[in-house]
Amino acid sequence: MATDRLRLRRWAGTALAAIGLAAAGSIVAPAPAQAALTGDVQFTGHGWGHGRGLGQWGAYGYATTHSWPYTQILSHYYGGTTQSTQPNDVITVQLTGQDGRDLVVTSGRDFTVGGVPLPAGTAARVQARPDGSFTLATGAGCAGALSAPQTIGSSRVVASVPPGNDLSAMLSLCTPTGTTQYRGELSVRWLPEGQRTVNSVNMEDYLRGVVPRESPASWGDAAGGKGIEALKAQAVAARSYAWAEGRSSWAKTCDTTSCQVYLGAGTNTTKALEDPRTDAAIAATSGVVLRNGANAIVRAEFSSSTGGHTAGGTFPAVPDAGDAASPYHDWALAVPATTIAAAYGVGTLTDIKVTARNGYGADGGRATQVQIIGTAKTVTATGSQVRTALGLRSDWFTIGGSRPAAAVQPVVFQGSANVLGASAQGVAFGGRGDVPLSCDWDGDGVDTLGVFRSGVFHITNAAGSGQAEASFGYGQAGDQPVCGDWDGNGTDTVGIYRSGHVFLRNSNSTGVSHGDFWFGDRGDVLVAGDWDGDPYDTVGVWRRGTFFLTNSNLRPVADARISYGDATDLPTVGDWDGNGTDTVGIYRSGRFFLRNSVSTGVADLAFPFGDAGDRPLPGRWTKGSSDTVGVARSY
Repeated sequence: MATDRLRLRRWAGTALAAIGLAAAGSIVAPAPAQAALTGDVQFTGHGWGHGRGLGQWGAYGYATTHSWPYTQILSHYYGGTTQSTQPNDVITVQLTGQDGRDLVVTSGRDFTVGGVPLPAGTAARVQARPDGSFTLATGAGCAGALSAPQTIGSSRVVASVPPGNDLSAMLSLCTPTGTTQYRGELSVRWLPEGQRTVNSVNMEDYLRGVVPRESPASWGDAAGGKGIEALKAQAVAARSYAWAEGRSSWAKTCDTTSCQVYLGAGTNTTKALEDPRTDAAIAATSGVVLRNGANAIVRAEFSSSTGGHTAGGTFPAVPDAGDAASPYHDWALAVPATTIAAAYGVGTLTDIKVTARNGYGADGGRATQVQIIGTAKTVTATGSQVRTALGLRSDWFTIGGSRPAAAVQPVVFQGSANVLGASAQGVAFGGRGDVPLSCDWDGDGVDTLGVFRSGVFHITNAAGSGQAEASFGYGQAGDQPVCGDWDGNGTDTVGIYRSGHVFLRNSNSTGVSHGDFWFGDRGDVLVAGDWDGDPYDTVGVWRRGTFFLTNSNLRPVADARISYGDATDLPTVGDWDGNGTDTVGIYRSGRFFLRNSVSTGVADLAFPFGDAGDRPLPGRWTKGSSDTVGVARSY
């Protein structure tokens, strides 16, 4: 794996994967009878990812705080290498989302398939056959009816003219959710396990779709532009890693975290996935690669955060002072004892302890051997296996005792921006079982926290505060709480939702409702926002993948019905682009998918933030900003 992607979340390991890891460990005789561990086992650690090679946050810290150029950053992390050059040749990329699927492609300009010229707007379906031949069927647009297939000499799909940066002139891969634009050529091949799709593209163009997915392009603006050096270091590492790859005889690399994340040039011909800042970093390091003493290009691994010391391996282990900039430099996580026991099949957990470390950094460094002891057996696993099985940020961890799960403090993590790699401020507020909220309770333009607890609201007007300033009863246990500016006076007030019945108040105090009406149905999830840009917030409901929104709390009918997401997603709403109108989003297993319009369509913003099990809780965390993502954890 090239990288543990820079993000607030890296959840890995399912029950099935955990069982596989347990089987890989050595099994010894059952431990003597000991007291069972109950509640949560406390893990504290450093960094995010495997820690081998470059640390992305460390590179950022060295660039912005220590003023290191990218050449010095690379020399520090990749000891024993030299910086050289490699011509800008074609690299082949397996598009793994296409595995087993026909290639359906179109373009806003003329293009050819297997030498057959096709006019702009045509969609071409290309199939590889087991006998080595290919077929072509054509139609009008991605969803149009197709002609009878004809045999063609090759599967190469090529733009007739160089598209430059014009997304509409690039080759557009038709997908179930829209189109994805790619530079270079597309082609298919037949394998025993089914058809595969390949993007053949010049390395420097390939990197334009990789670097902003691996390090935030916004780093290029940090510290008066010094952060661009971190992006340059990322570009060289990504270029070297890709050239050193050898995924198969027909594809040099792939487009997921199994290789490096690559999403092409744009989506739906309107939203570019590339960024001018990462483009500049790539251009400034054009062709630069890292080579070892044998003059071979090295597999330049990288991860999000080393925690303060790299892990060694192919490259010498070194201290990482730059990692002090990382929000993941230190971390803590409580894991239920029952989860650990189930992951390793040890019966009831009686102990878990680190028995060997690599010796690099605090606490003796990364765990290399861990014993998981239970009433049925003892399993020995590596620290990396434990990290994967339990969803830890890294294998550099220490293990404390256990404590009752109820003692874990719920926290709201408020994001700094709606981008990949955004930092987060944690604010502890309320307790287990509370329902968290974020609203502008005093009309100062900043959202602060509140909780709903068994019919009582507890709110604060102080940003970052964990103490309630006011408490008042409204509703009853089991109601869904909500908040919004119902009367257009600039201050958010409370409401509750009970089995399809909405009750709203225009003041944050105990009393009767100022408005109540039926909207939605039992089992719906209530949301609130300003859907049409007038001064008033109105309600909506989420029902198993569909939003129903009304523009009036006086005439509550569904003015918009928006299918977005899946039934198991969590709904969220906010003014993501700061234009004064709230729009929809969904949260799925630690990833936000946000729309900038009140309509069905693909996500305008999609990025990881938080962990599996968190609840979405966005807010306007700073005055004058747009709404920014946040998550509530352990409530």
